[in-house]
Amino acid sequence: MSRRILRPQANICQICNFLVHRAAVRSLPRCTTLYARTISTSRTFKAQKSTSTSARNQIAPIIPKAAPQSASAAPNPGNSQLSQLDLERCWDEVKTNCDALIALERAPTEVETVSALRQCASLVDILIFGLSKPPPKITDGAVSALLTVDNSAGANIPASKPPATAERTMEDLSELALKIVRHPPVFITPNVLSAYVGVQANLGKPQSFPEVFHLYNHKLLPTENTFPVKYQQQNPNKIANAVSSTVADRALQSAIDTKQLVCAMDIVESTYTTTAYLRAKFVRKCLLPATGVVAAPIAAYILASQLALWQKSMDLAMATNVAFAGIISYIFFTGTIGVVAVTTANDNMDRVTWAPGTPLRDRYMREEERAAIDRIAGSWGFRENWRRGEEEGDDWDALREWIGNKGMILDRVELMEGME
Repeated sequence: MSRRILRPQANICQICNFLVHRAAVRSLPRCTTLYARTISTSRTFKAQKSTSTSARNQIAPIIPKAAPQSASAAPNPGNSQLSQLDLERCWDEVKTNCDALIALERAPTEVETVSALRQCASLVDILIFGLSKPPPKITDGAVSALLTVDNSAGANIPASKPPATAERTMEDLSELALKIVRHPPVFITPNVLSAYVGVQANLGKPQSFPEVFHLYNHKLLPTENTFPVKYQQQNPNKIANAVSSTVADRALQSAIDTKQLVCAMDIVESTYTTTAYLRAKFVRKCLLPATGVVAAPIAAYILASQLALWQKSMDLAMATNVAFAGIISYIFFTGTIGVVAVTTANDNMDRVTWAPGTPLRDRYMREEERAAIDRIAGSWGFRENWRRGEEEGDDWDALREWIGNKGMILDRVELMEGME
């Protein structure tokens, strides 16, 4: 027998033990609450400032007391998992605070409402990222060491399907958040709407977004310092009632991720197509250029009158008129070319394009609506470009008809790949 075969090998157990001791251990997630910053907005509703101490204590944020832990203590892999007792305790505190908010005899302030929704968001984060699969039991040996290394690499990945208890808690959280925004004295401000959309989007439950967006525009406005609370009508078409593009995009993406076509279509109808949204876009993007167009003739005439003083070949009035005509012609000619170039560009279009004959003003004002519909069509259709146009089914037929009723075309033949 060869001496090479009988030569002693390296001790593999020492290597395994070294790998075991280097396994990363995550810290225990805590149920915390983030306070919303006070942002001045036209929709901000200020309730009466005098609040009782008991009411303030009822809606206090969740700050669970963490047990002190010495720095020299060895990490315990079992502490990285959220126990059933901790989950029930966090849920009871969130529900108690939200019920206290709803039970107030006055109209809650924006800070109180956002704080309650942030508590729900904190519990949602714990349910999603804190309920992962427990690590396998570590034993001595090379196989156990390799399993430990593999488990530590995917330790931060949440479980694909939460336990049944977590699913029930998610359902209750969704209903609780919806109950808050439905409560008549609760005025839905932009911060409240953003917090609510964040909670439901993380839960993957976008079914209530169209209803909440309608409440955002049409819900009765509670009157300040009244008991019992009195309400007044609000104009749903005013600029302040427009849903922001950031909130609308997140809500639409949540509906797309959960594959709810009807909900995605309703979100588009309740956000991008409203009069308030179009007015807000005009004020935000078109008001300054429109002011420049109105002021252009006056500025051109003043400039032409000054230029006429620098010549002696013709009468002063005639020179002023000639210079004025030249300046105005240049401004409006180049401006028209620019407007046509901007409104007819289709580089940003994927599957949904405008039908021939659509006015240029509609193409510009409704571009966000078209882009949202384009995202929906791209998510429900085939990913491969060469398979576009082969989709079929009731949902796809309804989507195609809905797009056609809006003056748009789905999968225009001359713009498809290979059909130029």
